[in-house]
Amino acid sequence: MSINNRKPVHLEYAGGKSPRQRIWEKIRAYNAGQAEPFTATRLIGDLPGTIAKDTTRTYIKSLVAGGYLEAVGNFYRLIKDNGVEAPRIKTDGSPVTQGRVQENLWRTLRTLAHPVTYLELAAMATTDEHPVSPSFARDYLGNLDKAGYLLQRESKKYQLKPAMNTGPRPPMVQRISQIYDPNLGKVVWSKGGDDE
Repeated sequence: MSINNRKPVHLEYAGGKSPRQRIWEKIRAYNAGQAEPFTATRLIGDLPGTIAKDTTRTYIKSLVAGGYLEAVGNFYRLIKDNGVEAPRIKTDGSPVTQGRVQENLWRTLRTLAHPVTYLELAAMATTDEHPVSPSFARDYLGNLDKAGYLLQRESKKYQLKPAMNTGPRPPMVQRISQIYDPNLGKVVWSKGGDDE
C-alpha cells in the first residue's frame, strides 16, 4: 500500500476499471431511462465485494459535493451525468488535476497523423490550465517508446503505432519502473521484465 492507503494503480484497476469507475457505472445504470433514487446501502450491496464500503461512501460524498448527485434524506439521485468516464474529483467536489498532463500528451498523440519531436508534442499538448514542459514530454515519449507504443519515423521524431492506440486513458508511468495501461487493464512494460 502507498502512504495514502491507496493501492498501486495496477492493483487498483484490477479488471481494467478503478473502484470509482465501477461505482459510477452502477449509479448510471440506476439512472437508465429515468433518475431512479438509490441509497448508499443499495449501491454498496450491488457492487463487487472487492470495493470497500468506505470507498463507496466517500465517492458518493464527493459526487454530491461536485454537483453530480442530489441528496434527499438517505436517497441519492444522479442530476449531472458527464458520460461513461467516472468524474475525477476530490472529496470537496473539485476536479483532480493530477495526471492531466499525461492525459493531454496521450490525447494529442492519438490524434496526430504525423511524427513529432518532444518539443512539438509539448507545445501541441499544452493548455492554459495544464502547461506541458518539454522535459516531461520527452520523458513520457521515452517511456512509451520503451513499452513499444511508438514508431521512430525520423531522428528523434515519434508517432503512435496504430495498433497501440489502446483507448482514451493514458498509459501510466509508475514510480516502480513500469507502465500500466488502464485501457488494457495490465502492466505493458516493466524494467525488470524487459530491460534491454
